[in-house]
Amino acid sequence: MSRFTSLAALVVLTCPVLGLAKPNADDRAREYAAEAVKAANSPRGGAALLRMHALVDDVEDLTPLVSTYQQIASRRTSDVNTRTTAQILLMDAERSRGRMVRANEVRQWLGFVNDYYVVGGFENEGKAGCDTDFGPEAANLDLTARYPGAKGHEATWRKLSVTSADGYVDLATAVRPNKESVAYALTWLEVPQDTRVPLALGTSGGYRLWVNGQLASKEDRYNLPRPDQTRVSVKLKKGLNRVLVKVCQESGPLGFYLRSETASARASLPAKAPALERMPAPAPQPLPTLTSSLRALVEKNPDDAALRGDYAQVLSFFRAYDEREHTASAEAALAAESAPNDARLQLLAANTQTDDLNERRRFLEAAVKADPTYAPARLALADHEMDRGHPERVQPLLAPLLEVEDGRNVPGARLLLARAAEGLGERVRAHALIEEAFRQQPRVPRVVRVAAAASRQLGRAQEAMDRMRVVLALRYDDANTRRQLASMLADAGKVDAAEREYEKLTDLNPFDNGSRVRLAELKAANGAVEEATALFTEAKALSPDEPEVYEREGRALLAAGQREPALAAFEKSLQLRPQNPGLKEALRTLKGESESAGTQYLVDAKPLSKEAEGYVHEDALYLVDNTYVRVQKSGLSSRLQQMVVRVYNQRGVDAFRSIPVTYSPDRQEVRVLRARVTKPDGSVVDSYGDADRNINEPWTGMYYDARARILSFPSLAAGDTLELTWRLDDTAQDNLLSDYWGDVESVQGVYPKVRFQYVVDMPKERPLYWNKSRLAGVEQQQESPESGRNVYRFGAKHVSKVVPEPGMPGWAEVAQNLHISTYKTWDQVGNYWWGLVRDQLQPNAELKSTVDQVLTGVDRKDQLAVVRAIYSFVVTNTRYVALEFGIHGFKPYRVDRVLARRFGDCKDKASLIHSMLKVAGVDSRLVLLRMRNLGALDAEPASLAAFNHAIAYVPKFDLYLDGTAEFHGAKELPSADRVANVLVVDPNGTSNFLTTPEAKAEDNKTTLAMDVALRPDGGADVKGQSSVSGQSAPDYRRAYRPESTRKSTFERAWAQSFPGLTVREVKLSDTTRLDDDVTLDFHMGIPRYAEVLPGGSLRFLPFGTGRTYQQAYASLAERRFDLVMSSPWVNTFKLRYTLPGGYTVAEMPQAVEETTPFGRVKLSYRVENGALVADGEVALSVARIKADEYPQFREFLGRVDRAFGRRILLQGPGQKTASR
Repeated sequence: MSRFTSLAALVVLTCPVLGLAKPNADDRAREYAAEAVKAANSPRGGAALLRMHALVDDVEDLTPLVSTYQQIASRRTSDVNTRTTAQILLMDAERSRGRMVRANEVRQWLGFVNDYYVVGGFENEGKAGCDTDFGPEAANLDLTARYPGAKGHEATWRKLSVTSADGYVDLATAVRPNKESVAYALTWLEVPQDTRVPLALGTSGGYRLWVNGQLASKEDRYNLPRPDQTRVSVKLKKGLNRVLVKVCQESGPLGFYLRSETASARASLPAKAPALERMPAPAPQPLPTLTSSLRALVEKNPDDAALRGDYAQVLSFFRAYDEREHTASAEAALAAESAPNDARLQLLAANTQTDDLNERRRFLEAAVKADPTYAPARLALADHEMDRGHPERVQPLLAPLLEVEDGRNVPGARLLLARAAEGLGERVRAHALIEEAFRQQPRVPRVVRVAAAASRQLGRAQEAMDRMRVVLALRYDDANTRRQLASMLADAGKVDAAEREYEKLTDLNPFDNGSRVRLAELKAANGAVEEATALFTEAKALSPDEPEVYEREGRALLAAGQREPALAAFEKSLQLRPQNPGLKEALRTLKGESESAGTQYLVDAKPLSKEAEGYVHEDALYLVDNTYVRVQKSGLSSRLQQMVVRVYNQRGVDAFRSIPVTYSPDRQEVRVLRARVTKPDGSVVDSYGDADRNINEPWTGMYYDARARILSFPSLAAGDTLELTWRLDDTAQDNLLSDYWGDVESVQGVYPKVRFQYVVDMPKERPLYWNKSRLAGVEQQQESPESGRNVYRFGAKHVSKVVPEPGMPGWAEVAQNLHISTYKTWDQVGNYWWGLVRDQLQPNAELKSTVDQVLTGVDRKDQLAVVRAIYSFVVTNTRYVALEFGIHGFKPYRVDRVLARRFGDCKDKASLIHSMLKVAGVDSRLVLLRMRNLGALDAEPASLAAFNHAIAYVPKFDLYLDGTAEFHGAKELPSADRVANVLVVDPNGTSNFLTTPEAKAEDNKTTLAMDVALRPDGGADVKGQSSVSGQSAPDYRRAYRPESTRKSTFERAWAQSFPGLTVREVKLSDTTRLDDDVTLDFHMGIPRYAEVLPGGSLRFLPFGTGRTYQQAYASLAERRFDLVMSSPWVNTFKLRYTLPGGYTVAEMPQAVEETTPFGRVKLSYRVENGALVADGEVALSVARIKADEYPQFREFLGRVDRAFGRRILLQGPGQKTASR
């Protein structure tokens, strides 16, 4: 199936059988043909053509389609864009029929420009490339110039060595890098006289088009490449006219279509760029396209659902909109909503909805409901059920189709039933259904393809190849089938036939370097080395910077006995892609070299044994902790890790019994170079266990594509020395984080180290930055052992261990660490990350509608109320689930997907908050955050490795919002986010690295008021109220959210203080109102509130219970590190006692009032109107206590505890004295 056939198929099908859904595809094609001819003088004729072309793979004979295309293309009255669409589809149909000469004539008729000089790729990080002049835009153009390209690559102009067979110029094959890249294509159009020429352009993203050095057209949207997405008329002067196309791509295809609609304009490539002369401006004039023409019609007739459906259909094919905006699916949905009884429009809406599976199902079910006899809808819904893993639902959906003529006119139903049978484990029935469909429709390409695949699956190679040949006879341009046939022919030893198929593949698509290289390998393997070398030369001319071409050439030549050329090819491949460990080792072996990269930096541990004698009382000791990292220009790296550990007791053995090595299987490779245990007697045990497991944390909702390789040492015992060396190589061709590299490595750990070494081997042009102020005692060296490289060495001897303490600061503050980065400034970090995320923040119609719903009843002029409403919606309506796969460990998913799925991780939720606030008109920022428990880092160096969390920030209110804090209000920032390093990312390029503020004690206030009615038996009836704000409020909301368990929850909270209590009533404020303080009203009975003394006196603690602040906050007698508590707070108490009849207060504690730098306490007692009143307040005004101030702090808490422990004595009636 050709490029255009597959594009048209997207309009009406997303499953492999949907196009067969109509009772007779040929009849449907004739119906659409009649529609197209009737509407040929209108843009709507183009939509009908696309509907017809989608059946190319389902009709037996293409002649009626070709006749329709020719008829419309030759009619002068046809709409100009409908005529062009007919011509494009005619070219495609002729390719499908194998009439390549005729297809080439149509291509020339269309005026596609094929001859270019190209240069690239340049950096398009953050989509900034379109507005950056990388050099080729200069007026004085030099075709011999060299430009600094992306990721250390040098870019030069070169003539494109092939010409397109269908108009598409595939720059992704021609330039490297080809992801997030910018490329230029240069040509000259020669005209015999001054004239105005219409140019039509379609690109794989943003573009700039210059004519004679002046900008003629530009677009910043990012979309898939299609012909005629833009048309512009420009003035050309007589002779040569320079035309420069700049294509800016993010991901996916990288290429463009360019055609001249004037036959007299001929492309030419002079050997030297002619100088630009002073000439009139090109005076560009935009011209209508099929898409823009239909859009204009829809704007005039917004209620015409069928017209809007045609517009959506054309959008789906030509993609002339930013892919982030999902315009095709949005327009199709509008058309479907406007005509709920039109099954075809419902199906169109379903098929354009590829992102939201729930919406897709809704439209499919609506299509079946609108017309239960409409076969395409039933097939599409059945296919959707298959894709969702429900094959058992397929038979009931398809049964009505099979009842009509035994389903003979709907062979797609049998193919789908076969898939369902396969899914249910009924393979025999599945193959029988496929064979039956093949007997009924032996000339329908889609059916024959499935039959060929079934034969291949059954091991019937000859039958499969015969059926593939039938497919190719029906559809000559089916590249996938031809590629499979060529592979099977080669496997069967039919080399000549296989070579012919590969040659046809390169004829069909000259940019298909994969087939060209495979043909070269095939020829080399069968003795035709000279022909193979010529083909490899062609491949290298087309893709001179593709390392795989050189590697495959090297392997082919090596197998053919051409050792020296093979080695040269291997070396060139490694020069282009240094991160290829397999090839690197192979080349080293072929050359007879023994050492791999970094082994010269390994440390010999034997001489260090004597130095280890002073550590025999430790659990374990690192003799060597050594890391060597070789970083490439791209930021990809190879890490050599060496550890030599001596274990002295069972605790040490348990700690090092197994070692996890974390890696990403798709992008990294782990190789264990040495793993052995040396016993005290010198004997060596080389065996070890090797297992692999995922590192998902489903209990926290975190899922990763990374895995851990677990190396275990069952023989390890006290007194042994463990030696482990492994290499972790990046094997991906691209760096997920552009060209960034950084690391945070702990110099100190929980075990002492005799030797610590960290070596970074960097390209000279990549400067390295590190935290120099934090490396006291660490020796730092820089050297250049080889040309073009700098080696940075960090080393230390006899590194002391860190003994952890409860409540100590984060590890980065108590242990010495090495923080390294290729970023110099935080602006660079912010600019990169903003470029990564900004396209994910685009709101769709559903998000905008959701904002309106959330803000119903909210005064939009009150921006703080708006912020609170949106924040509350996000934290209560989205669950925390982190899918940290690939780049999404750093890049959020699209906000519309987060909203639709109702789950996301921290950066997803922060992005949703930011996007919703923007829709509501509130300015906000995204924030990268390093949680406080990790410890604060210095401001240098700037780095992405510093952060592990993301939140949002509203500058107007200096308000940080954590979307993962499910039960927190907007003003209740979690303590883990307080006093934390953050990078506030500014879209304008100025990002701020700062520390979040600590809360004030008054922000975290808890009040308790109780009315206690004491009884002579010591019991009490207690009614009270409590109000909680700040850090404790979320815990209350979480604990008391279920109404059915509130009493039991309250009982458990108070039972330890008052055993045997009975809770009679608990009333809570609305726990869903996150911005309100939590208030409780309670009533309980306490059987033993006061101690009854001999003689009837009562003795009790005036504040109900004692306090153990010292035990809670300062349990250690002394500290080496600062004490870090969650947050400052203040608690107030007011207890009013109603005394039993005749009882009086005999003894009261003295009032206490003390204020210290750490906090304050104030306790007072009084008798008021016969009642005893106890007022109290305790505040902790700081959350961090310095180690040297800890003794005073501990003493202060002890005084507070003692003050709360003083009792009140009540004397009963008739008593003169009270017993103690």
